[in-house]
Amino acid sequence: MNYRKEYGGEFGGATTITLGTTATSGFKVSYIYSNDMNGDGQNNDLIYVPKDNTELTFSTLTVGSGASAKTFTAAEQQAAFNAFVDGDDYLSSRRGQFAERNGQDPPWLTRFDLTIAQDFFVKVGAKAKKNAFQVRFDILNFGNLLNDKWGVGYQTVTTTPLTLASTSGTGVPSYRMATQTITLP
Repeated sequence: MNYRKEYGGEFGGATTITLGTTATSGFKVSYIYSNDMNGDGQNNDLIYVPKDNTELTFSTLTVGSGASAKTFTAAEQQAAFNAFVDGDDYLSSRRGQFAERNGQDPPWLTRFDLTIAQDFFVKVGAKAKKNAFQVRFDILNFGNLLNDKWGVGYQTVTTTPLTLASTSGTGVPSYRMATQTITLP
């Protein structure tokens, strides 16, 4: 939507107010293991979402080396994975089942942008031709200023939260969780 008002005749100006919108659908998400679980040569195997904390076995994971190395115990990874599942509406609804291909569909992103443009008219040259210069003020995602829940996009942290670490002699898999460590100066 756009509204423009001119004023002041020859030496005046104009003010234009524009409200624009952008809307886009969420992207489809499939939660998969980060390696080939079924041996078919493809890394696209859907994860199993455990009923509870005890249904998956984790292996200790050390990230980095030397003084900056960080070790994550099996219990820490188990708790972190459970929190990851609980924090995701889709995954928590799939407890005791496999995730579905393209099963998660984050919500639409709709945002509004506001622009206020001020034109100043000036006459230039021998023929005193009217020209304008403009000062423009843009507020991107204006709706978010009005309500902090509007104009918010959603992203997944990872779509590959688990890696097969090993398989026991009885065929029980052990996993490692995708981790990220940040070293602060």
